[in-house]
Parts: sequence; structure tokens; C-alpha cells
Amino acid sequence: MERDDHPSVDEIFEVLTHPRRRLLLQYFKHNSNPIDLDDLAARVARWEQDPAAVPSEIEIDHVRTALHKTHLPQIDAVGLIVYDLDSHAIHYDQSRIRAAMENVVNVIEFLYTQQPDSK
Repeated sequence: MERDDHPSVDEIFEVLTHPRRRLLLQYFKHNSNPIDLDDLAARVARWEQDPAAVPSEIEIDHVRTALHKTHLPQIDAVGLIVYDLDSHAIHYDQSRIRAAMENVVNVIEFLYTQQPDSK
């Protein structure tokens, strides 16, 4: 489901709370549309393993299931991607993701540099 509005800072923070979703955003940054769920699951499974290890099909299947049922729908719900549950194709707009991340950075910078009111 594609949203017309921009995700809120709270929605983006929620997306960023899980390490696997942060890996997905990193993957989207370096790959082109559409993204195939099977390819994505294999890559994430490799990233989550010891670099010298090769993930088994069972491990990849566990990642695929978690991506399909949890992580991709959550990222889709905030409007950063469009995930087709039937075809398992993932589409994203890099400029939309970049704008959301820049908004979060701006909020963090504001909070960090904001001086408390002295009374």
C-alpha cells in the first residue's frame, strides 16, 4: 500500500528499532527495483551469519518467513516500500527513504543541540 503522506518520525524510529529492518534499508540503498524476496532473504541470512559461514536453506527460510510476515509489511505500512504479498516483489523510492532518514537526523540534531530553558 503506497501512502501519499510522509512517515512520522515515530514511525521511522519504530522501523529502525529492529536490526534486521536496518539491514533491509541498507540493502535497498545499494540495489535496484524490484527486489526479490528470495534474494533479499539469502543476503540478510548471510549478513547475520559469521562471515566465514554459509547459511543453510533452513536459516534462509526462517529469514524469508520473518521478512514476509513481519519486517516488510511494517516497512510497507509506513510508506517506505511497496511490498506485494502475492508476488513477493519489493519496490521502493530511494528519495522517499532518504527524506525520511534526513527528517530523523534533523530531529536528533535538534534535540542534541537544543539548550534547555534556564529558570
